[in-house]
Amino acid sequence: MADDKNGDTPLPIDMAAIRRTVEVMQAERAATFEADDSGWLADLVERDLDSYQEFVAQLRVTLDPDLLGYVPEMCAEALGDTATTRTLIGDQQVDTPFFHHGDLVVKGDLGVGAPFVVTGSVTVEGVVGDRAPYSVVAIGGTVKARGVLTSGEMLVMGDIEADVVYGDYNDSTLHAGTIRARLVIEDDHETIAGVEADLYFDLDDYQQGYGDGVQEQLRAFLVDEVFAADEDEDADEDENEDEDEEMFDAGLLFARLREGLPVFRADAAPEGC
Repeated sequence: MADDKNGDTPLPIDMAAIRRTVEVMQAERAATFEADDSGWLADLVERDLDSYQEFVAQLRVTLDPDLLGYVPEMCAEALGDTATTRTLIGDQQVDTPFFHHGDLVVKGDLGVGAPFVVTGSVTVEGVVGDRAPYSVVAIGGTVKARGVLTSGEMLVMGDIEADVVYGDYNDSTLHAGTIRARLVIEDDHETIAGVEADLYFDLDDYQQGYGDGVQEQLRAFLVDEVFAADEDEDADEDENEDEDEEMFDAGLLFARLREGLPVFRADAAPEGC
C-alpha cells in the first residue's frame, strides 16, 4: 500500500486571509439570522499556523458538525484560483492530516484515518473508507466511488455517487447533497442527505440488520458471498443451520468491492419493484 504521506509537503497558510474570509462568512450568517453562537469558526482561526495541514489537524480535537462545510469553503476562498487536480496511484491510507485545494483522483482504494479536507471533488476507483474517531472528512465538491464506508464525521458539499453507501457507528453523521447509489444503509449512523437508491434502509428500517424484512430484501439483492453465520446466534445452535438464517455481512461486501468482484445479483431488484 502506498505511503500515507503520499509525497506531501506542507502547504503554507496565510492566516490573515483565512481570518478575513471567516469574518465575511460570519457576517453573512448573521445577516440570515444564523450567527455562529458557538464561536467555533473564530476559535478555529485564532492560532497562528504554518500550513493548511496544521489547520485541518485541529478538526481532530475540535469540531462543530453543523459548521464543518465552511472549512473547505474558507480554504478555497483564501487560496483563490490556484486549484489543481491531483492524482494518486494505487491504494492510499491517509493517517496524517491531509489537505488539497482542487480535485483529487485516487486510482485505487482510499482509507482515511485523520482529518481530511479537499476543496474540490474526490473520485476514487475503489472504496472510500474513514475511521472514527480519528477521521473527519470535509469535501467541497462531489464524491464518486465504487463504495463509501463511513463510521466518522463525513461531509460532502455536493453529491455522492457509488454502488454502495454504508454508514456505521452512532456517534457521527454523514452529510451530503444527494446520495445516488444502488444500496444505501444507515446502520446506527444518521444520514442527512437526499437519497436516490434501488434499496435504502434508514435508521428505523435497518435496526442493525434485524428490521422487518431487511435480510430477505438484502438476500434477493446481493450475492450469497456477502452473507455469513450470525455471530450473535447461540453457539449451541445446529451447525448445519439453513442458509437463509445467515446474516448480511458488510465486511464481506466491502471486501468484494475492493477486489472488484460483483456484489449484486444479476437479476437483482428491490422488493416491491
